Amino acid sequence: MARRSTGTAIVLGLGLGLFLSGRAPEPTAFVGGAAALSGGSRTQMRALTRKVEDTEQVKGLESPLKIYMKALVDAAAKKGESVPVTKDIMKVRKFYKLILDDQLEITQKYLDLINGQASVEMTDVGRAEEISKMMGMESTVLPGFFRFLAKKRRFNGLSMIADYYMEELYKEQNIVPIRVTSAQTLTDDQKQSIRSKMKKITGAADIKLVSTVNADLLGGFKVEYNFLDADNMRGPENALDYSLKTVLQKAAVGKGVLLDELQDAVDTGR
Repeated sequence: MARRSTGTAIVLGLGLGLFLSGRAPEPTAFVGGAAALSGGSRTQMRALTRKVEDTEQVKGLESPLKIYMKALVDAAAKKGESVPVTKDIMKVRKFYKLILDDQLEITQKYLDLINGQASVEMTDVGRAEEISKMMGMESTVLPGFFRFLAKKRRFNGLSMIADYYMEELYKEQNIVPIRVTSAQTLTDDQKQSIRSKMKKITGAADIKLVSTVNADLLGGFKVEYNFLDADNMRGPENALDYSLKTVLQKAAVGKGVLLDELQDAVDTGR
């Protein structure tokens, strides 16, 4: 075990050295990028993309999605609640994710408000207010925005507005989220080195780095970025792979050697 741990650390160091030296593999399209999103989220993202593309093609016109998102941003700035509103938007997205994942208690309460007996005598605004209470808003702006959407009969677009809000926030601040999966826990210095390199690769002002450990990589690490859903880091479109597992797989294919035999050699040092 100690031998494997030492070997893994050496491979991680070699991978980081190649990464920082610029001798990087070409960024690859991440297999399953768009497909990795759940069905509902994928549909929303595609619809959002189409709306934004349509907006750019029709000069002088803006999509309703963008108009409502701008109205929310302006209201938050005017009230000095930009930070609380952003936190509330994150709650909105988490709430709809729970529904998408069919979390029974939340889903049932939501459906009762929308379609159930409890909603029969409620107005659209009343339902929006109750849903706002369920989410536990911190700002005063977002509950008011809920009522505004309900009056305009646009409340069913709330989840897409929230998605678009976060996407635009990342773009405006030029923040690029990346996920680094390594065979061993990265040190703070290693994380900072990866951040610096990814700033150069992506042109970002800042890097949001999330690291995970997966011993199955055997050694080294891989970097995923350009997420379709930047905030939740789902659907990466590009990846840089410096993992020993990938090296072994390529060697196994090229030489006709079984991957299990190569992995056993790494584990035992023989």
